Amino acid sequence: MSNKLRSKLSLPVIISIILHGILIIVLGYQFIPDDNGENYGSINGNSIDAIMIDPSVMTEQYQRQLQAQVNQEKANQQRQEQLDKQVKELAEKAEAEKAAAEKAAAEKAAAEKAAAEKAAAEKAAAEKAAAEKAAAEKAAAEKAAAEKAAAEKAAAEKAAAEKAAAEKAAAEKAAAEKAAAEKAAAEKAAAEKAAAEKAAAEKAAAEKAAAEKAAAEKAAAEKAAAEKAAAAKRAEQAKKDKALNDLLGGLTSGSPDVSGGAASRRGVSDGELNKYRSLVQNAISNKFINPQNLYRGKTCTLQIQIAPDGLLLNVTSKGGDADLCREALAATKLAVIPKPSSKLYNEVKTMTIDFQPK
Repeated sequence: MSNKLRSKLSLPVIISIILHGILIIVLGYQFIPDDNGENYGSINGNSIDAIMIDPSVMTEQYQRQLQAQVNQEKANQQRQEQLDKQVKELAEKAEAEKAAAEKAAAEKAAAEKAAAEKAAAEKAAAEKAAAEKAAAEKAAAEKAAAEKAAAEKAAAEKAAAEKAAAEKAAAEKAAAEKAAAEKAAAEKAAAEKAAAEKAAAEKAAAEKAAAEKAAAEKAAAEKAAAEKAAAAKRAEQAKKDKALNDLLGGLTSGSPDVSGGAASRRGVSDGELNKYRSLVQNAISNKFINPQNLYRGKTCTLQIQIAPDGLLLNVTSKGGDADLCREALAATKLAVIPKPSSKLYNEVKTMTIDFQPK
């Protein structure tokens, strides 16, 4: 900066020196006599012409020269002042430029300092972030290692469990094969035993068939006697039905006359009667419980009285297995008896059913 200022100051000084030199030369030139003037003499050969000088002219000329010199000095002074002013302005400009340069340098230094501080802060932040990232990666690696160890442990336990299960399955298979062999041997023995029992059963069946035949003949005779007794019983039941109809307000009126049974069943076929009886038996069977076919082959005779809409009025047991009859009576009371048709009602309002569990 100082070198630049010196170079700017040397130029005005040089210009000032040159201008002063020119001024001195001009002033000196004005004092040189003019050979062409009229006031000077001429030299012709050896003669010298005398020249007369008018003092007033000299005085006037001197005054003109003095005035010119004053004007010149004044002009020089003005030029010097102008040069000084320019030098001052240049100096002030140099000072301003120096101040601006120093300010720019200070601002630049401040900016560089701020940039350095910012770079240092960013570097610290980057180092912190790198440290945090390294810590996170380390934690993730440790977590992955722990998970891997847990997975390997679980896989080992699973393999051990599968091995134990396979050994257990093999043992169970061997036991099952042994049991199957023993079962096959037992079945073979049972088959042989069953064959022997079958032969004995066939023999017993033949004997039983002969006994049943004799029993059937006896039962036929007993049935004929029972039918005769039933006829008398139906006549008595007709009287009871009449009394019951009177008691129920005529709901069961029109009971069939035993002596005139054919006339009362006018328009009703045996097929229709059997179909309705079958429906009633099914209704009772739906409510009957026969665990393990306990009552297979057993029979209970039920006498059932119903209203025209199928409502159960009364049910009684008329013979058969006592246990079966007890259960059949209970099932009948729970059963939903189907409604008979109007033409069928007189035939079924009091019916007798030989109930056999299915």
